Amino acid sequence: MSEIRIVSFSQKEEPVDDFFTVPQRIEGLTDGQAKAEQAGTRALLVPTNTYFRTGDSRAFVAYRDDRPVGRLCAFHNKETVDLLGPIGLVGLFTCEDDRTAARTLVDAAADWCKALGLKSLRGPMAGDIWHRWRFMTDGFDTPPFPGEPRQPKYYPELFIACGFNRVRTFSTKRITDIEAQMARLKTSRDLNRKRGYTFRNFDTSNWQEDIESLHELCQHSFASNWGVTPIAFEEFSDIYNRWLTRVGAGQILLALDPEKKVVGLGLAVAAPSDTLNIRTLAVLPGQHGYGLGRAIVAELYQRALDAGQTVVQHCLMGPDAPPQRWDGGQAQVTREYAMFERGIE
Repeated sequence: MSEIRIVSFSQKEEPVDDFFTVPQRIEGLTDGQAKAEQAGTRALLVPTNTYFRTGDSRAFVAYRDDRPVGRLCAFHNKETVDLLGPIGLVGLFTCEDDRTAARTLVDAAADWCKALGLKSLRGPMAGDIWHRWRFMTDGFDTPPFPGEPRQPKYYPELFIACGFNRVRTFSTKRITDIEAQMARLKTSRDLNRKRGYTFRNFDTSNWQEDIESLHELCQHSFASNWGVTPIAFEEFSDIYNRWLTRVGAGQILLALDPEKKVVGLGLAVAAPSDTLNIRTLAVLPGQHGYGLGRAIVAELYQRALDAGQTVVQHCLMGPDAPPQRWDGGQAQVTREYAMFERGIE
């Protein structure tokens, strides 16, 4: 078998087109999926991206007999190093089921990170948790929801073959008795309404103020979560603008305190039409103690009932996420995901 050749580039150098086109062939993406994937990847790696104010990257393409067989991008996020230690990130992984190619890509990324003084690799993570991260490890027979990590089943096995170990797991749970779950949550919703708390959709006519409120909310609410680092307002607003375009303002629920300050967020996407997928839940620190998170979820459940939806999924939850404890044992785990790490020799 022929040897693997690596070609690489930084965000400041001329990009290698194969880096952006190889996922369609390997992962079987439709033309529309490939176009969206490529646009998102190019947007992430342009030098004007605010990520590169505190970060750096190097992208690698693996060739066998001049045919691209895989890609990987290494990221040096200085925010990650400052908060979490000398960790390099690797993401945007695509590879044929070829352990030699995968190992060569990971070794190239590890060498680059080692030269920067980093001691370990974490992935898959495209720069930080605000972008693409995690592998799906179970649940491949379920239909995907918007924004769910999906990839060939063998990718986690390739990572393990390259010396990675699983360090964090996540799950998606499915609720089919929405009314019973609503009964568990409505007390918190009613209590917070009595306290003067209200709920409304994201207001596109007041875009700037709402985006700024969400940026502040998410920065503070997620600060203690696993692997979280700060994100520039410009990058955050770009991410949420894409969500607004994709799902509409009606899928972004805001909780307001009696002074009308945004203190909570529930992002939920209907797909398919009978299923509400709760993707993001955030509560501003200082607002805990009265069940505001449960109240936001109850409001989303009520909307699901009003829309005639029959299934709610709590998506991409970490093992210690509060919603893991709210279902009274009635939810079914339908998908699992993982993050991986390995040392740099």
